[in-house]
Amino acid sequence: MKSNLIIVEGIPGSGKSTTAHFIKEYLESEGITAKLFQEGDSRHPADYESTACLDEDQFNNILERFSEHRETIQEAAEKKGHHYYISYGQLTNVDSSLTDQLASYDVYELNLDTFEEVSYHYWKEFVEKTEFSDEVYIFECCFLQNPFTKFIAMHNAEPKRLENYLKKISSLISPMNPLLIYFYQDNVEQSFHHVYKERSQEWREFFTEYHVNQGYGKANGLKGYLGLVEYLEMRKNQELSILEDLPISRELVENGEGDWEMYYKRIKEAISFRLS
Repeated sequence: MKSNLIIVEGIPGSGKSTTAHFIKEYLESEGITAKLFQEGDSRHPADYESTACLDEDQFNNILERFSEHRETIQEAAEKKGHHYYISYGQLTNVDSSLTDQLASYDVYELNLDTFEEVSYHYWKEFVEKTEFSDEVYIFECCFLQNPFTKFIAMHNAEPKRLENYLKKISSLISPMNPLLIYFYQDNVEQSFHHVYKERSQEWREFFTEYHVNQGYGKANGLKGYLGLVEYLEMRKNQELSILEDLPISRELVENGEGDWEMYYKRIKEAISFRLS
C-alpha cells in the first residue's frame, strides 16, 4: 500500500531538515510530486504555526481594540466551529502591537484540553482534504516533537495522555499509510553538544530556558545545559517507548555515528518499498 505521508522526527540537530529535503529530491527524481512542509511553515496543512485561536468574545475584542485594522483582521480570520483562526505570521502592513496581541492567543498557548481538540480537528481536516493521488506529503516535527513539547515540556502531562493523543492522530492518518522516520542517538549529550555549540547564543538561551523553566523542567528541578540534556534524554526514551505501541510504520535510525550514506540508503529502501 502506497504511502502518501512521510514524517521525519528526532531531537534538534538530528538531521531532520536535511533529510526532509533529501526525501523530497529523491521522490522527485522518481517522478513523484512531493510537498514538503517543515518546522515553522505558516502554510502547514496539519500543524498550526504562528496562528491565533480565539473564541467569539476574544475575536470581537480584537476587532474593537484594533478597529483601524478591522477589515484586514476579518479577511484573515477563518471561523471553524466556535473558534476564529488568524495566521498572524502572514499579516503584513499592520501594527506590531496587533501581531503581539494575536501571538498571545497562539494555538500552542491554549490550555491542553483545547489544544488537543483544535489539533485533532486540523489533522482531520488535512486528511479529509487530501487527494490520494501520486503526491506525497513530507512533514517535519509536527507529529512527535511539537506535541511532546506542548504536553510534556510545557504542561508536564502524563506520558500516557500524550500517547493516547498520538494514537488518535495515528488512526486519523492511517488512510495515508504514513511512514515515520525517527532519528535517535544512544549518546544524546555527545550528539547534541556540537549542535548546541554551532547555534547562536540567542538560540541556546531561548531553547534552554524553554525546556528547563516550564512544566517538566520546573517539576524536576532542571537547570541550564545539563538540565536541557536530561530533558532531551528523557524525551528520546519516552518517544521510543511510545512509538512501540503506535499503529504506524516506522524506520528507526540510530545516527550517532554520522554515517549518512548508510542512513540515506536505508531511508531510500524504506520509501521505495512503500511506493511500489
